[in-house]
Amino acid sequence: MTSRSTAIMSIIASALLLLALAGIGALLFTRPAAAQSNSGVPGMRQVSVLGHGEVKARPDTATIQIGIDTEAANAKDALAQNNTQAQALQQKLAELKIDTKDIQTSNFSISPTYGNDGRQVTGYRVSNVVTVTIRNLDSAGTLLDQVVQAGANNIYGISFSVADTQKLMEQARQAAMADAKARATQLATAGGAAVGDVLIISENVSAPPVPMPMLDRAAAQGAPSVPVQAGEQSISIDVQATFALR
Repeated sequence: MTSRSTAIMSIIASALLLLALAGIGALLFTRPAAAQSNSGVPGMRQVSVLGHGEVKARPDTATIQIGIDTEAANAKDALAQNNTQAQALQQKLAELKIDTKDIQTSNFSISPTYGNDGRQVTGYRVSNVVTVTIRNLDSAGTLLDQVVQAGANNIYGISFSVADTQKLMEQARQAAMADAKARATQLATAGGAAVGDVLIISENVSAPPVPMPMLDRAAAQGAPSVPVQAGEQSISIDVQATFALR
């Protein structure tokens, strides 16, 4: 083998060695970073726990969808009937002190109706649905009864809520953190350590509405006032907290 060939082989071997060393170095530097992303604060003894806090309150607001469906042989008559009943409904809501900002049209449609064969058009149906916010729950039962008498023939249900949840969320948050610290203290004590400062906190808020079954005109007409039970609404917060260990 000539000296030139020997030099070329040496250069190739050196290049391959450098590439191998670079690959090993990359692995050494990237692996700790990947492990570090799940370890909280690196270089510290710590414990991570979940905490739960829940506060119950009586809802003070209700949202209801009120609908008017009319049918006639032609679209013009179905629409005219629907408009007459819708105007009567709007007037009744005004008499019941419902602010215009709490009334919103949520659906309006005109569609054909068909006979038994599914092909022959027999008439037209007009549907008009408004979403109403009730801020005085004591009057909710009377309102339901009155709007049905005014012409509403579909009430799609009620969802309840608390208008101002800020204070309730603060209480739930404090309860969640107290629960998290109690859990961390229990674990630390069992491991022969003590809980130090909190290092990381994240939270998840849950406040589902309280549902109510669908009501219809036939069920409502027989009663002087529709019974409405708001029940309670739960506002819960879950936190994940990491504490230092001493």
